[in-house]
Amino acid sequence: MRYLLVTLLLLQISVQALYSQELLQGAVVYENSKGKLEAIPFASVYWLGTNYGTTTDTNGVFQLAIPEDAVALVVSFIGYESDTLLIEHFDQTISISLKKAENSLGIVEIEYRRKASEMSFINPIQTINMNEKELFKAACCNLSESFETNPSVDVNFTDAVTGTRQIRMLGLNGPYTMISRENMPGIRGLGNAFGLSFIPGHWVKSIQVTKGVGSVVNGYESIAGQINIELQKPDLGQETSANIFVNGGGRTEANFCHTQEISENVGTTILLHANVRPFESDVNNDGFRDFPLQNQINFINRWKFKSDKGWMSQIGVHFLKDDKTGGHIDGKMVKDGNNLGSLRSYRIDIDSESLELFGKIGYIFSDYKYKSMGFQWSLKRHDQVSSFGHRNFDVLHQSIYANWIYQSIIGNTNHQFKTGVSFVLDEYNEQFELNNFDRTESVPGTFFEYTFKPNNNFTLVAGIRGDYHSIYGEFFTPRVHIRYALNENTVIRGLAGSGNRSPTVLINRQSLMASSRVFEFLGTTKDGVYGLEMEKAWNMGFNITKSFTLDYREGTIQLDFYRTVFENQVVVDMEDRTKVLIYNLAGESFSNTAQIQLDYELIKFLDVRVAYRWVEVKTAYKTQSFSKEETTTLQQAYTPEHRFFVNFGYETKESLKYSNWAVDFTTQWFSEQRIPSTSGNLAANTRPTSSPDFVLLNAQVTRNFNKRWAVYIGAENLLNYRQDNPIIDANNPFGGEFDASMVWGPIFGRNFYGGVRWKIKKEE
Repeated sequence: MRYLLVTLLLLQISVQALYSQELLQGAVVYENSKGKLEAIPFASVYWLGTNYGTTTDTNGVFQLAIPEDAVALVVSFIGYESDTLLIEHFDQTISISLKKAENSLGIVEIEYRRKASEMSFINPIQTINMNEKELFKAACCNLSESFETNPSVDVNFTDAVTGTRQIRMLGLNGPYTMISRENMPGIRGLGNAFGLSFIPGHWVKSIQVTKGVGSVVNGYESIAGQINIELQKPDLGQETSANIFVNGGGRTEANFCHTQEISENVGTTILLHANVRPFESDVNNDGFRDFPLQNQINFINRWKFKSDKGWMSQIGVHFLKDDKTGGHIDGKMVKDGNNLGSLRSYRIDIDSESLELFGKIGYIFSDYKYKSMGFQWSLKRHDQVSSFGHRNFDVLHQSIYANWIYQSIIGNTNHQFKTGVSFVLDEYNEQFELNNFDRTESVPGTFFEYTFKPNNNFTLVAGIRGDYHSIYGEFFTPRVHIRYALNENTVIRGLAGSGNRSPTVLINRQSLMASSRVFEFLGTTKDGVYGLEMEKAWNMGFNITKSFTLDYREGTIQLDFYRTVFENQVVVDMEDRTKVLIYNLAGESFSNTAQIQLDYELIKFLDVRVAYRWVEVKTAYKTQSFSKEETTTLQQAYTPEHRFFVNFGYETKESLKYSNWAVDFTTQWFSEQRIPSTSGNLAANTRPTSSPDFVLLNAQVTRNFNKRWAVYIGAENLLNYRQDNPIIDANNPFGGEFDASMVWGPIFGRNFYGGVRWKIKKEE
């Protein structure tokens, strides 16, 4: 692996020598009413009397090849006076300021209907951007409920008693997907268990979903993909918004966001969230609460500062307190076999408290605008005290994160690079039953990422990072992404690379504690966490995206395939009904996924999204045959091989500023799933080894009264489909066959909800 870095550097030098060309670089701006310079995106820039031209990007920046007969540069944009400049020094970065046209033909209002979910054709890494419009299509009370209209991300309940949801990408469970908050660690470590419910949907400005390995700049942990959450920002001017939500299960929550631009250089944002579920619900009459009683208080305050000399910074604090109480409904008592038949309620308590300080510092060099550096940091303390019947599971996770990034170009913007150093410290004080798994993991690392873009049709991003883990030693993470545009409507992307993870198996699999299964650790690595090796996987894949126009309406079709192969994996084996076996991979483990997706405006204001996905996830599990240990490869449990998805979104518009009515409807079909064997249980506690296929229907109607007020009502699981008897031996939770973790479908039936959204923004 150490020779790979040398190879990349040689490739960089060779490519630079082959493709280096002279470019004029600059920016197009205008002076606003406050005397400040603002960028003009998509302005036209071309050499007078030639065919050489380009447009500025969203930041008003451009780069333009210099022909031999280049003399004068023409810059123009609608509503501004065109300007022609004689260029004498081609090697200098220029700034062109346009004046607003004094004599205009009047105001022309152009309506552009922005898509709720968009994909860039320019980004070499396939990324789906979900904006607020997409999030408003469903009851996005928290992050775990924000992907109901996204066919690339699955969200499933982990068990029948805690109400916990976990995402899945490329057929792999949540921890294999890196979840970041504005490109900093968002959900990791202890947060992997319940962290999706700790980010309220009302706080979210947008979400970026990336399949496969991401950039080495963001770390080494992403294997199946990366989900980045952008929160409401301090630089949006003065804006206040609120949201109140109630559903049929008694869940009630309130959200408040306030952004204040205190001055031209200082802004702040306050984010508040509170939710409560005070009422019990037992739809299937098994004596257990379908969802736990819950109370949560969540708060973020952050400040943003910027100077006129290129410096920018942010600092913030995040506090969370969340208490859950699940298990038996009040008054339910059963025999406690561990206490000589005395009566007792089966109770689940999960109390979490988290405090985080975080910040960013950035600097853009004034003498060279393509050179910048940034520093990200966070300090976090996360404490969880929990019990599952007789079992206790207490964790204190304290972490430090730091990442310094420097970026610049080599010669011209055809050759860009990012490099830097990072440091992660995780201290776990973990107690499960009578076992202590205390440890400290420190990981210093460095990275280098090179981007080669000789023209608008081709981009290569190649990166490598090296890290040193205090327990597992050194390891390297190479990654490469390639983009090639066949034409302006068709883009092909490919990627390959690796990812690594330190095992946090107990945190990730807390749902299995709500059972009578005995946990056995069969690790063979003496100094490893739980005696296990570090997880490592290779991911490769490709994506084809094509846009088209049919009957004057735009559409997009995407086709992708990804394959993930584990070099080592922590296997959580539930094939023995009485045990949870945890061991290092002894055979093969892989995931293959293929997906095709169509987005199209069927008729005016009616969008349709249709997708089909095939998933094959197989792992080698250990078996015993005549005292000889062997392995058998099985499809991963609770993973449907086929999924079909359809989403309709319709709007009526009485104004260019907002839609009057919005109706959204989503249907999903899931094929059958493999279920671990329960043979050996009593007949009443035996389950089939595969689930039936089923369909889920969700719908929502939103009434926007104006730009400020909106009311919405909706329903989840309209067909009222439920998994029968999701808890095995619910009448004997302290017995040897009790298991609440074998969940493959909905537990709660049809669920209605409603809410009110309010927003006011001070116009500039």
